[in-house]
Amino acid sequence: EGCRKSRRLLKLSSEISENVVTGGNEEERQEGIEKEREAIVKECREARQRAAMEVARLGVESAARENPTATYEHCLMRIRSMTKKGLINRVRSIERGAGKHCVVKMAIFKSCLQDENMWELAKLASEALERLKGLQSPP
Repeated sequence: EGCRKSRRLLKLSSEISENVVTGGNEEERQEGIEKEREAIVKECREARQRAAMEVARLGVESAARENPTATYEHCLMRIRSMTKKGLINRVRSIERGAGKHCVVKMAIFKSCLQDENMWELAKLASEALERLKGLQSPP
């Protein structure tokens, strides 16, 4: 039978990083958040590098040739030229389209958002990416 108690009542650690929550003043919390974000960016870059090596090994570079909007340069151009509302709609439209290259396109879009320090939108794109991964695997 299920248990509907909160994580606090079950005496489990929270999902939020402890050093961010327990920081003494606002400055220390900001530093903790920045360090956490830097770690996320580093981890994502390493994951992208591993994925790129795997894609190159499999010879699936054809995704960019077949679909020119599935490139880092294109996504970066879109991010720099669109409003925040437009970027939210872009994430939704990539997810809604669920096309042949949607997983690759969303992963590139998420990493571009992180590189441009748009963390809220990157989180939205990351959640959409996980949903897309459930629908189909990358090429």
